[in-house]
Amino acid sequence: MTNTTTITTRGILFYGSTRESGLNELTEHLRERGIEQLALRRAPAVSALLRLSALHEVAEAVDGLLQLDLGGITVAGWRRYERLRSAAIRTHSGGSEQVELFEHEITQTYCPRLDVTIDGNRVGELNLELCVALLLQPLTATVRDGLLVALGPGDCTITVSITVPELGPIMERKRTLHVATLVDLRRPIPLVYRQPAAPTSPIGRTQRYSPATRGVSEQRRS
Repeated sequence: MTNTTTITTRGILFYGSTRESGLNELTEHLRERGIEQLALRRAPAVSALLRLSALHEVAEAVDGLLQLDLGGITVAGWRRYERLRSAAIRTHSGGSEQVELFEHEITQTYCPRLDVTIDGNRVGELNLELCVALLLQPLTATVRDGLLVALGPGDCTITVSITVPELGPIMERKRTLHVATLVDLRRPIPLVYRQPAAPTSPIGRTQRYSPATRGVSEQRRS
């Protein structure tokens, strides 16, 4: 059985809730932490209406960050997992291997900044931390022709947290799912990508936001 619905960080934080209900809960957590005061700290004069508006705008912005595909984060971590990478390289030209994965954790932290403006003037900013931690229990992965094609039974405990460094934790939720529910294997997944050929002439550089990532760790069970 494989996943037919993308599971996101929002799904972990607000499991079973509508978007409106989840947004209302997030807004309340932000209000309890006084987020609107921090967001408007440089504003010369702030009315109650403006504070309320800022609170809702920040909540909407944070909610917009919660579309992270947890299956995609899992696969990205596995592409750095040496046992899987090695199996993918060995079978790239043909063949199949079963790889025993020990208990391991994949963590990824995003650190966006939200700028708050009034009439085009910046009056504050918010630094956020969105952390995703996936603790995977031992399971077997099948690699064929360099592709991940099957996963044996195994569970994954997912922890999603939102923090504002200047205020502390905002929300944290944890949920356990079957790995086969988390990772969509309706199509085989490449584990190793070949580097594209370098361009013959430079065409400019593009800078892209890259979140902080805290690797993949593996633990054997004795």
